[in-house]
Amino acid sequence: MCSSAVSSDAGDRALLRDDERGVPRSLRLLATLVESESRRYAVAASRPGPTESELVRAFRGGAGATGASRSVDSDPVRSFLGGAGLNSAATPSMPVSEFLERVHRFIKLEDVRHVVEIQATCYVLAGIYLARFFRSPAARESGILLEPSTAHRLVSAALFVGAKFGADNTLPKRWTIVFEISSDCAIRATEIADLERRFLRAVDYRLFVDGACFDWFCGMLEQGPPSVERGTCRGGVKRAASAAAGEEEEDGDERRRVRPCLPPPPPPAVASN
Repeated sequence: MCSSAVSSDAGDRALLRDDERGVPRSLRLLATLVESESRRYAVAASRPGPTESELVRAFRGGAGATGASRSVDSDPVRSFLGGAGLNSAATPSMPVSEFLERVHRFIKLEDVRHVVEIQATCYVLAGIYLARFFRSPAARESGILLEPSTAHRLVSAALFVGAKFGADNTLPKRWTIVFEISSDCAIRATEIADLERRFLRAVDYRLFVDGACFDWFCGMLEQGPPSVERGTCRGGVKRAASAAAGEEEEDGDERRRVRPCLPPPPPPAVASN
């Protein structure tokens, strides 16, 4: 499906090439955007609010994670973790950028790289899917925010979907262990299937991305995270973005009206789906 999701000249973009460390630039740009949003909404997410919804609870690691986790006590895993202790908390302790780089490095291991591959385009698709997720009725109704306790699982689900449906190769069903290892076991492999289902239902299985939308989002990533100083998070612009997506503003308490400032959708003329 990757050929249908990427414009013909997408390979010419610098963000789809590796940096000097061999890491896709799109990975770093996606991580920068997610971390910026996570910091922005950390305070809002900590405020007392309505009862935690099932969707919020799942992406905080409190639902859909039942069942025994696959053992990570193997030579490649011990070598990858460098003897570090495993994290028993639900929220990974490392920044999203380090988490994604761990995913990338683990996939590059000799024992893994011939089985699993995440292309640079998949990180762009993950960002597009995250934007669709937060503009979905399910996300708006649940009040979920892109904040420290949800960021790693949200980006994991988006990347899992992006790699699964946007890659040229067929990925093995059991590669979810990559997320468990890269998070020091904070995210369990047994969670990913449930997170994927919830994510897909929220976006109504809208996974097709045309070339214009892909190129537009690449440009947004290259510009860097939106900032209040640039005016991209002010009410007027947010209302304009909602109008472009055909959305209406919601009533309700202030916390549930807070929306992550992921890039607004492209104008209707170039929006996918």
